[in-house]
Amino acid sequence: MGALGVVVLTPLLLPAVAHAQRGRPRGGGTEAVRLLVRPRVGDTLYLQVEQTVEVSGRKVDGAQSSVPPVLQGKRGASPAPEYGPRVNRANTRVTRVQLFAHSLVEASDLSATTLLATTDSIRMWAGNAGDPVRPMVVPVEEDTRYVRVKVTPDGAMRVSDPPTALPLGATLASVPGLLPDGPISVGSEWMREMVLPSLPLGAYRADGVVQARLRLDSLTGGGRQAWISVSGVLRRDGAARELPTGTRVITAGTMRGTMVVDRTRAWITDARTVMDVQSEVAPGPAGAGTPMLLDIRIVQRVRVR
Repeated sequence: MGALGVVVLTPLLLPAVAHAQRGRPRGGGTEAVRLLVRPRVGDTLYLQVEQTVEVSGRKVDGAQSSVPPVLQGKRGASPAPEYGPRVNRANTRVTRVQLFAHSLVEASDLSATTLLATTDSIRMWAGNAGDPVRPMVVPVEEDTRYVRVKVTPDGAMRVSDPPTALPLGATLASVPGLLPDGPISVGSEWMREMVLPSLPLGAYRADGVVQARLRLDSLTGGGRQAWISVSGVLRRDGAARELPTGTRVITAGTMRGTMVVDRTRAWITDARTVMDVQSEVAPGPAGAGTPMLLDIRIVQRVRVR
C-alpha cells in the first residue's frame, strides 16, 4: 500500500486539485453549445483509471545545475538544458495503478449532482523499467469502499471527510471544474489554473501550479461528443517545508491531453493526459549544494461507460 502514496489518481483529467481560475471562453465561429456535467438520477457510471508514474533521479555538478525552460526569465535562473522525455531509463522507477469503480447518481438539481461512488478493485505494480509486470491486487477495506460526492455542472467535485486511505475518496475530494461557465463554439478557448498536489518521492516532493489552456476542437456524432484538447505548463519555485532550511526546489514541466464530453449523458467519458515534470532540489544554504534532478512522467487514461 505504501507505493500508492506516490500516485495521484485523478478521475477527470489531470493530477490537480484546488481552485480553478475563471476566464471567459474566446474564439469560435460555429453554433454555441453548453457543456455540462449533470447525469440523470438512477444512472450508473462505471469508471476505469489507468495511471503510470515514472521517476528517475540524478545528481549534477554546480556548473550543470539548471532550470527548465518554462522558468527561464525568473530572477536567478540559470541557462536551461533541452527539456523533454528521458532517454536513459536504466534508473527509472515505475509505478502503475489500475482502478475500477462505479457511481450511482442519487440526486440532481440545477446546482449539483450527488453520487454514491464505490471502489470495486485496485491493482498496482511497482518496479524498475524493464522488469516483468506482475500486478498485485490491493485490498480495499469495506468501510473505505464507499464515498458520497457532489458534482457541480462545471465538473468540480467535493467529498465530505473523504477516507484518506482510499485513493478514490482522496482523489474525488477536490477535483476542480474544467468546463466553461457559458455557451461556447468550436474553436473557443478558456484558461484554468490548478494546484498540483505534492508527489512524495523519497525525501523530496514535486508540486506546483498548472496553468492550463483548454480548447473545444470539434463536435461529433451530431453534436453528442465534444472533443477538448488541453495543454499547459507547471511551475514552482521556492523552499520546501519538509526539507532542511535553505533547500531550494524548482519544479517545471509540461502537460498535454484530450477529453471527451458526452453531451447526452452529461459526463466526461474519456480523458487522456501526459505530464512531464523536472524538479531540481538544491540543498544547503540558499540552495548552494549539489543539486538533485528528478524527472517525472505521469501518463493517465480515464474512461467512463
